[in-house]
Parts: sequence; structure tokens; C-alpha cells
Amino acid sequence: MKHSLLLILFISLNFISSAKFKTDTLENKKRPKIGLVLSGGGAKGFAHVGVLKIIDELEIPIDYIAGTSMGSIIGGFYAIGYSANQIEEMIISQNWDQLLADEISRKYVPFHEKKNYERHVLSFPIRPKGIELPSGIVKGQNVINLFERLSIDYHDVTDFKKLPIPFVCVATDIETGEAVTLDKGYLPEAMRASMAIPTVFSPIEIDGRLLVDGGMVNNFPVKEVIDMGADIVIGVDVQSGPKSKEELKSFLDIINQTVSLMALNEFKKNIDFVDVYIKPNINNYSVGSFNAADSLIHKGEEAGRKFYSELKELKEKYQLKKKKIKQYKPPADSTTYYVKNIEYEGLNDVSKSLLSGKFNLDVPGEISLSQLKQGINWGYGSKYFDQVDFRLLGNKAKTLQVRVKERTTKRFNVGLRYDSDNQAGVLLNTTFRNKLRSGSHLSFDLKLSETPRFVTTYAIDNGLKPGITLQAEYNDWNVNAYEDWEQIGNFDLDYVKLDFKIHSILRESYSVGIGAKVEYYNVKSTFTLPGLESGNAEDYFFSYYTLLRLDSHEKAYYPKRGISLYGEYKLVTNNGASLDGMERPASIAYLKVQKAISITDKFTVYPKFYGRVIWGKNIPDFFMTYTGGIDQTDYFDIQMPFVGLERMEVASTNSFVFRGDFQYELFKNNYLIFKANVGKITEDVNESLSTGEWIRGLGVTYSYNSLIGPMEFSLMYSNKKDKVLNYVSLGYWF
Repeated sequence: MKHSLLLILFISLNFISSAKFKTDTLENKKRPKIGLVLSGGGAKGFAHVGVLKIIDELEIPIDYIAGTSMGSIIGGFYAIGYSANQIEEMIISQNWDQLLADEISRKYVPFHEKKNYERHVLSFPIRPKGIELPSGIVKGQNVINLFERLSIDYHDVTDFKKLPIPFVCVATDIETGEAVTLDKGYLPEAMRASMAIPTVFSPIEIDGRLLVDGGMVNNFPVKEVIDMGADIVIGVDVQSGPKSKEELKSFLDIINQTVSLMALNEFKKNIDFVDVYIKPNINNYSVGSFNAADSLIHKGEEAGRKFYSELKELKEKYQLKKKKIKQYKPPADSTTYYVKNIEYEGLNDVSKSLLSGKFNLDVPGEISLSQLKQGINWGYGSKYFDQVDFRLLGNKAKTLQVRVKERTTKRFNVGLRYDSDNQAGVLLNTTFRNKLRSGSHLSFDLKLSETPRFVTTYAIDNGLKPGITLQAEYNDWNVNAYEDWEQIGNFDLDYVKLDFKIHSILRESYSVGIGAKVEYYNVKSTFTLPGLESGNAEDYFFSYYTLLRLDSHEKAYYPKRGISLYGEYKLVTNNGASLDGMERPASIAYLKVQKAISITDKFTVYPKFYGRVIWGKNIPDFFMTYTGGIDQTDYFDIQMPFVGLERMEVASTNSFVFRGDFQYELFKNNYLIFKANVGKITEDVNESLSTGEWIRGLGVTYSYNSLIGPMEFSLMYSNKKDKVLNYVSLGYWF
């Protein structure tokens, strides 16, 4: 009995001990770590978001993330706490054309630069060794700013393994060709480096290494996520694989093929270590399909749905539970931060006062994200920098680091244009900044065409404080002459101008000034001009003027908001004090105004007015008002545009034109514009609008806003012509 009791006690203790050992073993056993790998693929990387939506739906925990190119962007935002739905909303809400083109509103461009903002097709830096090609088509200004705003709460985290989900991304050292694993540093900069497709995006320098797209050497970083500690790897591959020569149809196709081939061997090695391999069916999309974001996300979700059972089984097998990660809430424009001081980095030739003046922030004090965005836009719009970005460091009292990359102060620019009036032309421009003093620019324009033109300008912009502009100009113009609405010949006009003005500028939208100029006219013709004894004439004049300019349009072409206005009052003399035969100078008042009124996202109305009035007797023909032509030229202030008439068809003393343009965007960058105007031409300034001759005109324009500028074809008709006129315009106006 005693032995039996001892045996029972021994068995019981052994059972209890075994049960306890098993329980301890189960409790101490760590679940397998899940790693997520997201490949590069340009816009096709949006499909990653669809797969992440399935992962979120199943609540599968992700312990490590590795990504390349677009995979690094999606992965980086997921790593700091964005949900798949948040990333989807962020992607869909972006204007990708604007984001990838480094475009900003013209309101941030210095006033003296607005006229030149959209007229050059190509721009090259001038280095000591000569003109150089840019390192990339896109500098990435808007991209890096977006990344910085969306990750603002993690600017202090320099070790990416300490993010809510440990993260690494891959870039390529363009100097050595080596893969660079980025697991430390500044997260927005790392993501930007990983996506820097060579020749498309400018490379990024990090820790002395010049980095470009990681897809060149490792577009599917499986080994990296395993090295982080992943036991199970979920890989999402959005690469298209090598294409046939028949499929290589675009510049981006060629670039993507080059990148893919270089990383192909590494991909073949990595794919064997993937446990769940998901490849969305996105063969009909390209790396540039940014405007198909919604359908690409849907394709990713479809692919993830096919692996739903497999992923669910994985979760149940290992009893996976998603750890609680605080969902990241992106800051609104109204979000404020207390900034104790501002540090400016990267300034060499540009003064600190110029840049701080553009930001115009009061520190220490509360600064909203909206104010910060505006400051960055004012700084970048100044044209002194290739990139302006920021970093916000600290806890409650923050330090704002403004980091800039100064633009080469010497630029060589090229413009191209053709139109029915002036034929083909090439513009060659060189611009030098900070000559003689900071805030100045010196430019030379040479127009090569049948009507050549040369302009040199030196300007100093002091904002509200008076600045100066010196300009010398030469024009060789061919002008048609008309009588009774029919062309009777043409004459050659040589025009030389020396101009000096003093001006003040208010927040880059308003300018007021006074000036004086000397103008020389030389007319040569094979027929007798009206009012002249022969077909030739020449004379010079001294003029004094005051002007008011306003320009708040967000775009130079096809704006949807804003107003532009130019008003000038000028006194014309030929001896400095009066005109021959008159006791006083001639007076000329000139006004042109246009307002953009956006009725809907597609429909915009432009009410316009042009007016020119002359006081005085014996006004020289050089200063008469010439009405006609669909375009508003800036060569002379004597032309009044009028839809339905040939350029400068009607000569008169005074002219008033009321016009309305009605623009509808048929589809992206394609516009149909209906134009209607009425005009009153009078010979005497004392006549009112109730007297004189009324003319009417209609026109319709089809326009495509291309990479080299607007491409327009117009048909016009007026009640004074017995035929329909056509007009072709290709490229930016210059």
C-alpha cells in the first residue's frame, strides 16, 4: 500500500511537471516573424496598396518591410503607421502631373520672372567647362516636399529599425554600381533616393554617395528583409519583366527595360526565398501610368484576394495576431508647431536674408504647416534654388531646418515656336543671377527667325523698396498693310528701344513703376504708306511713362483663376519736351485686363478688355493704334488683338475691344475654346462709345497643351471680312 501510494504520487508529480514544461514551452516559443517585400515598378507600384488592403483586412502582422523604388515609398508610409486605405486616399488625391513636373503656382514666381516662366522648352546650367546637360529631367522638389509633410512626426527618427515597423529600402550608388541598403538617415530622403530613376529624376547624395533608383541592382530586396529577422516572406512583385522589341514603344519603356535587365539576376536569386509570392496582373500598364492609380490599386487587391485562403491559413497556423500600431494621422495644413529657431543649410552664393525674406516666418512662435508650405514655394519660386526642403526636429520646441540646393546662377535656355504670322522661330536665352549684387538678374534674348529680335535686360528686385530695370531691344519686323480690309503690301520695320524704369513689387503679384525710354523707328517699303510722302520713314522719340501691372494667374496658359492687368500712361515727345508742331507731348493711355473665372473643373470663362486712347494732334503713324490678330504680342504696345481680323489690320487713333473666351477641357490637356469679341474704332478721342465704327468677330480654337507648349488651331470670322481666317500656333510665346 505504501509503495502504491508512492507510485501514484510519483506519476502525479511527473504529469504535473510535464504539463508545466509543455505550457512553458508554448508560452516561450516565439511566433515566426513576417517580412514584407515590395518591388519597384514606377506607377505600377500602386498595386502594392491593393495587396496591403487584403493584409489589413486579415489583420496579418508585418514585422519587417523592405522596398525598392515605388515599393520603398509605399513601404515607408506603411512602416510609420499609415493604413492601406490611408495610402490609397493619399495616392488618389494627388495631381501626379504637377507633382512629378516640379510645377508650382505662378503666384510664387518673382514678378519679373512671370513673363519668362513658361516660354523655354529646355534649360541647361552653364558651368566653367561650358554648357552641361541636367542630371535629371525632374529635380523632385514636389516629391520630397510631399514625403516630408506626410512623415513630419518621424523626422527625428534616424534609425529606420526603430519605426513602428522596422524598414529598409534599397538604392544604387551610381559611381560604383553597388546596392546601398538604407536603414538610417532621413526617411523622406531615403525614399526619394530609392526612386531616383536615372535620367528621369536627379540623383540624391547621402553620406557622400550619389544614389539613384535601387531597381538597377536589386528590385526585389528579399535578402534584406531576411537579414532583418524575417522567418516568412510575403513578396509583392509589380515588375513587368523583359519586353520584346515590339513592346518597347516609349522613353519610359526603354528606361524601365534597362533597369529591369540589370537587376534580373538578383531577382532570380531572391524569388526562391519568398514564401508567398504575389504578382498582380498589370501587364497592360506602364511605369508611367500614374493617372490610372485607382485601377492599379484594384488590380493589386484582386491579386491579394487570390491569396486570401493561403494568407488566412498562414495566420491560423501560427496564431498570428497583429500588434497594435498607432495609426498615423497626417497633419492638416492648419496644424501648428512651436518653432524656436530656423537653421538654413546649403547657402553659398545666395544671402540668408533673401531666403529668410521669402519664408517670412516669425520665430520663436507657432507656425502652421500651411505657412511652411508657402515659405517653401516662395523660396523655390525665386529661381535661386533647384530644391528647397525642410526637416522639423525636437519635441515641443522644434528647430526648423531649411535645406537648399542652390541653382547654377548661369543658365542657357532654348524656346521653340511657330505661328502663322511670324513663321518659325528659335529663342536662345542666357540668364545670369546675382551679377553686381544679390537679387539681380541679367539676361540676353536672341530670337532667330525671319523677324529677328534681340533683348538684353538687367533688373534688381527689391520688393517694396524701389528696384530698377535697364533694357535694350532691337526688332526687325515685317508688317502687312491693309486698305478696305484687303492687304495692299507690307513694309519692314526696324525698331530700337532703350528703357529705364524704377519699380516696386508687392508679394510678386503687383508692380508699380515710372520710367523713360528712347525709341527709334525705321520703316522701309516698296509702296507709299498712308500719311507719308514716300514709302520710307524714320524718327526717334523720347517717352515718359507710369505703369501698373497685376498678375495673379496660377498658370501662364489656360489658367483657372486669377487676374492679369497692364495699365500704362505715356507722354511721347521727339525733343524731350514736346512733339513737333505741338506745344505739349502726345498722351497715350493703354489698358489690357483679363480675369479667369472657373465655372466648373472643366469650364472656364475669360472676360477680357483691351483699350488704347491717344490725345494730341499730328500723332506719328508709329504711335497709331493697330487692331487685329488673335494673339496679344508684347513686342509693341500699339497692337490691339481682335479675333476675326488679320494682325494689325486696322489703323486708328483709339480702339476698344470687349472679348469673352469660353474654354472647355474636353479631356486632359485638350481644350475647345470659343472666342467672341466686339470692338469700337474711333478717330477722335472726344468720340464716345456711341459713335465710331463697331466690328464683330468670332473664333473657335482647338488646343493641346503639350510638353513643348500649347499647340493651337483656330478658325475666325468677322463681319468685315468675306472669308474665314485660320491661324496656327505651336509652342510657347516669345
